Amino acid sequence: MKKKKTTKKSSQRTRNNNSKNTEYYSKSLDDLGLEPPKIYRDSQRSREIQKGYASPKNKQQLTKSERRAKETKKRKKRNTIRKLLIWTAVIVFVIGLGVVLSLTVFFHINNITVNSNKIYTKEEILSQCTIDVGENLFLSDTKSAQQRLEESLPYIYNAEIKRKLPDKIEINITEARVSYSIKNKDKTFIYLDDNFKVLELGAQKSKGIKISKAEIKKSVAGFKIEFKNADTGDCIEQLARVVKDNNFTEITSIYSNNISDNYVIYDGRIKFKLGNCDDLEAKIYRGLAACEQLNESSPNVKGTMTISDDKSVYFTEENA
Repeated sequence: MKKKKTTKKSSQRTRNNNSKNTEYYSKSLDDLGLEPPKIYRDSQRSREIQKGYASPKNKQQLTKSERRAKETKKRKKRNTIRKLLIWTAVIVFVIGLGVVLSLTVFFHINNITVNSNKIYTKEEILSQCTIDVGENLFLSDTKSAQQRLEESLPYIYNAEIKRKLPDKIEINITEARVSYSIKNKDKTFIYLDDNFKVLELGAQKSKGIKISKAEIKKSVAGFKIEFKNADTGDCIEQLARVVKDNNFTEITSIYSNNISDNYVIYDGRIKFKLGNCDDLEAKIYRGLAACEQLNESSPNVKGTMTISDDKSVYFTEENA
């Protein structure tokens, strides 16, 4: 067979056709919004491999021993996490079981003791206590029991209730003392502690500091007294607090007509007219200092000492 000779014209025609095809495909890719494929030479690809652009298949492969060590490390980590989860579950279960048993089977109250009490008998206290033998030690409501004791037995100032493992309740009683008394219209007295809780109604004599001219709204043994005028009640409490905090033992009586007209009585014979409740402590101190000077010359004198906000003190003697 005869071989076809390749002429210069045919070669030129072939190159022109290829150029046209390339131009056609480029236009088609442009129409689609795509870039024409890049042609990589061997030298260019080797540079990209060195820069890190090679596919994962061409990355350096781990040796067999390295793969084995890596898998062993992963396996140990999984086993450690699995063991940790198992032990955590066991600990949670044991704790939960202990809580359930302690609230159902164990720690039942077998003994209730009462300490430091002279006014009420143990039987009286236990009869008002809301905690009973046989209850669960941890489920017993000690706060409600304490409140019930302090309200139902007024002369209990504080009832501290403690749990003692494994099966004991201990009640420590602090007895209340009469700090104030209020005279009723029937000439009996209401006793109050230093928190103004009513301790007793219908007492026959006065005890502590007298609260005079006080109009009572409500007085129930075991609960705080309520005054008809709230502002007057607040002033009386402020006067009482200052006298107590500073241990003014010379003050025998206090009273308030309104927020601007408050009084304390010194030694049952000298009335301190204090005005409003501002700077009560300083005013009473000035009055006591004036009384010390007055007692040097007239130890039994009676009258009214007016103590104003401008630190002036005036004494008016009571006519015999």
